[in-house]
Amino acid sequence: MRYPAFVESRGHDDLQARAGLCANCTHARRVESARGSFFVLCELSAADTAFPRYPRLPVLQCRGFTPKSAPEE
Repeated sequence: MRYPAFVESRGHDDLQARAGLCANCTHARRVESARGSFFVLCELSAADTAFPRYPRLPVLQCRGFTPKSAPEE
């Protein structure tokens, strides 16, 4: 059996496409499993139960979204 082509091309570059808003949110933290799968932990969930701990991806809208600031050079 062969894996579909998209499995082979998965990498850190397509995080934006797979995670949606969470890829650029200050409250999101990437958690990677020992098998290479990744999940996005919403740190707002610790203080507010209205936010899921591990939201279903891709997140297209979120009232808690706060964009990451641009890295300073």
